[in-house]
Amino acid sequence: MEESKKKLVMILVIVVCLGVAGAVFFGGGGGGGTIDDISDEEMTWVICMNKSCNATSEMSLKEYFKFVTANANPMAPTAPALTCEKCGEPSIYKAEKCQNAACGNVFRSGAVPNDFPDRCPKCKQSATEEIRNARKREMSGG
Repeated sequence: MEESKKKLVMILVIVVCLGVAGAVFFGGGGGGGTIDDISDEEMTWVICMNKSCNATSEMSLKEYFKFVTANANPMAPTAPALTCEKCGEPSIYKAEKCQNAACGNVFRSGAVPNDFPDRCPKCKQSATEEIRNARKREMSGG
């Protein structure tokens, strides 16, 4: 191929790539919605990490994310803590509730290091692990 045709092809490839990148960036790229798209009825568990308190409760997922968005420090490795209504300390974090009906323990996500984030430190159950194992069984035909 002669040099001028190579340049034309490269320019067309660059233009197409920029067009796709622009469509993804400005069109949203099929990503999730905004905080306001979360239902007002959707709840999440939270736990006070103050050792002398350990209060647990449910709160609006939308309100939780609004707080985190408004107070997040981009340099911090974790989300900011909410203030506990029981002890008054900034020690409330998003939590998981064990899916094992016989357990029901509420704990901070990732409480079992190097494991599934929803692994219960009390009964050791993980709903994520169970779902993955069920999918493996389905895929293997068993």
